[in-house]
Amino acid sequence: MTRKHAVRAFWLGAACAVAALGLAVAAGAGGKATPQPKNGGTLVIGLAEEPDALDPTLARTFVGRIVFLHMCEKLYDLDAKLHIVPQLAAALPQVSKDKLTYTIKLRSGVKFNDGTPFNAAAVKTSLERHLTLKGSTRASEISPIASVDANGANTVVLHLKTPFSPLTAQLADRAGMVMSPKAIESLGDKFATNPVCVGPFSFKERVAGDHITLVKSNDYYAKAKVHLAQIVFRILTDPNARTQNLRAGDIQVLDRVQSTDVPTLQKTSSVAVIKTPTIGYQGLTLNIGNKNGLLKPYSNVGTPLAKSQFLRTAFDLALDRTAINKVVFNGLNLPDCYPISPVSPWYVTTKGLECKLKADMATAQKLVKASGMQTPIKVTLTIATDPVAARLGQVIQSMVKPAGFDVELKPTEFVASLNAADAGRFDAFNVGWSGRVDPDGNIYGFVTTPGTLNDSGFSDPKLDYILNGARKSVTDKARTTLYTAAMKIIHRQRPLIYLYHPVNYYGVSKKVTGVVVYGDGLIRAYNAGYVG
Repeated sequence: MTRKHAVRAFWLGAACAVAALGLAVAAGAGGKATPQPKNGGTLVIGLAEEPDALDPTLARTFVGRIVFLHMCEKLYDLDAKLHIVPQLAAALPQVSKDKLTYTIKLRSGVKFNDGTPFNAAAVKTSLERHLTLKGSTRASEISPIASVDANGANTVVLHLKTPFSPLTAQLADRAGMVMSPKAIESLGDKFATNPVCVGPFSFKERVAGDHITLVKSNDYYAKAKVHLAQIVFRILTDPNARTQNLRAGDIQVLDRVQSTDVPTLQKTSSVAVIKTPTIGYQGLTLNIGNKNGLLKPYSNVGTPLAKSQFLRTAFDLALDRTAINKVVFNGLNLPDCYPISPVSPWYVTTKGLECKLKADMATAQKLVKASGMQTPIKVTLTIATDPVAARLGQVIQSMVKPAGFDVELKPTEFVASLNAADAGRFDAFNVGWSGRVDPDGNIYGFVTTPGTLNDSGFSDPKLDYILNGARKSVTDKARTTLYTAAMKIIHRQRPLIYLYHPVNYYGVSKKVTGVVVYGDGLIRAYNAGYVG
């Protein structure tokens, strides 16, 4: 199947999925009018990985964002169609003519979960922390902010160094989460041990490797819409265990059903399955210049893949994305070569760009031979510890072997693998990104020299210039042109090798109503409850 035909088939499936999801949300699990949820009870959600620090400034994991949705609200949020809407803000920003001043009106009468008032001073404190705290993964996301003013209790004014088109989108994610100043002052960089924000639930406890417990907040401004007494996020990294726990009733929501279990759950009468095409991607990050650690001066690490873009190209061309999707994922995902998903309106930026979904072994072998490197060329690939990751790793291992690569698989616990990647202790890392509504969020942090997610240690002044230009551009046409140019460089240099866009499946007990998932792939259960 060509990329064009794959995308067309995907869009047909996506349209059906969105329609089905809309019916599921509107009609409830039984296909009738949504029953009113009862108050009380504990909802258990089985997470596929363990979240990292529950600190909006430092966090970077996908599953962490699921937990944050239930306890840390943002200035802005997304609706079911991925439109940006106010959350703690009262309205979308008022932007000055020169695009350098953003004025944000805030909700009034809102409290943090420690009872202290939410106000403009609190927003200023959180934004300044995002910008300045050591190790912040938010810093590059909002780096154009020069200063923040609190204008009275309910107005925040952001002054920018340069125009920054993605700003509102960034404030609809972790950069827009507002933390209690009292908790920040008390805990400092240990905020994650007892995080306090505005949210429908408040943090109760965390047992590493086992669970995170949130309880209903008495201070939440919309607590009448919150029905559950508590939510427990159980860490179940084995996908087989997650499925068994859902079928047994030990959990009520399953985060990302593995592809081989989708047919089984679709036939299980007590379970509803939600299908969601996402704006994220999965792929391989290659260590090129991360010799001393993230954001430290980059210098080539000296491995064969780091030294030669032609070997990186050969490794890529030896991969058959269509076969990977079929063998590992039962054909349920969308193979691709770029970080922008067909779900995104920015997918137009990839139009006309080269993408080989099938392997081109002849060219891969020629590139390896021309490199002069002695074969087999050894590569250590860091993967997750679950069976699906093992299967993917084994498929990659076998695919690239005829091209002259000898891949050693290194299964590693997820948070440990992120820490190792930040420190530069890897050759290649199978990792993905849950996606953002603005393309800047899928690209900038990973491939620019100052990017706070640039574990590859990749640095290209021309790419930096283009992506900074895209941030400053105020028209979609100009930004589209720049992102297309950027992706050509990324595809040629290959600091990352993109493999596919996930189409996620989630299992939900039919005893529960009100659980929804949007195109960002995040489980939203804050208004869920038990029925019957």
